[in-house]
Amino acid sequence: MSDRPHRPTLLVTVAHPDDESFGCGSVIATAAALGWPVVVCCASRGEAGEDTSGRHPTPESLGMAREAELREAAATLGAADVELLGFADSGWDGPAPAGSLVADPAGLRAAVADVLGRHRPDVVVTLDPTGSDGHRDHAMIGMTTTQAFEEVVDWPASLYHWFLPRSLMAQWAAEVSGRDPDSVYLETELGRPDGDVTTVIDASAVLDQRWAAIGVHETQRSPYEGISPELAARFVGLDHLVRVVPPWEGGEPERALFVPAAAPNPAWPTPHSR
Repeated sequence: MSDRPHRPTLLVTVAHPDDESFGCGSVIATAAALGWPVVVCCASRGEAGEDTSGRHPTPESLGMAREAELREAAATLGAADVELLGFADSGWDGPAPAGSLVADPAGLRAAVADVLGRHRPDVVVTLDPTGSDGHRDHAMIGMTTTQAFEEVVDWPASLYHWFLPRSLMAQWAAEVSGRDPDSVYLETELGRPDGDVTTVIDASAVLDQRWAAIGVHETQRSPYEGISPELAARFVGLDHLVRVVPPWEGGEPERALFVPAAAPNPAWPTPHSR
């Protein structure tokens, strides 16, 4: 029997290329810096997104470019593996294309369940299923990941929902409205209540990686573009999550992702690490 310390595996599920960098990048980079194997599972190639580079005239070519950006950015953050599920991008609104996340939630749930079963992660992080950032695909990957976790995970593991606090998004909206008053993101209440936060990850040690990964996504406009450096630093310096499994029992937010007791190692953070 090996006496090598257990290295917890982190699985992060997202909807589109760039979610792993614009959103969960600090969680990924921080875990990788601790030596955790990190798997990024992305549901689509993001072919329905806007191409701000102007180099990709068709959805197919944009999807190929965004997949390449996903893989490069994930490696920049320190992820060990990328799983691309190949669902169609549902787009912001309107009729959902056949084979998209919104059109096929059962298929998406089954695909995520397969990834869970093959990697058997100790910690799973997904996007907020409440739709607090306005994109229906983000809510769908969060919902189906949560369902798949409940259905197939029969080993010790924890589950988190990554989200943006409402107070932070209010500041973002105030700054963005001045330069882009027609932004679709200003048409909905953004963010999840600050009181839902159970976990705060300090990413100050991995900021260079985080910014480098954001820069890889040349086809997309960074949500931090055009806002003040001070506000941008607040977004990338801390990640906020809700711990779903095991259930949160209240108290001061934990400062590290919870690793179940069946995979112990005193070197790894616990929810009591402050």
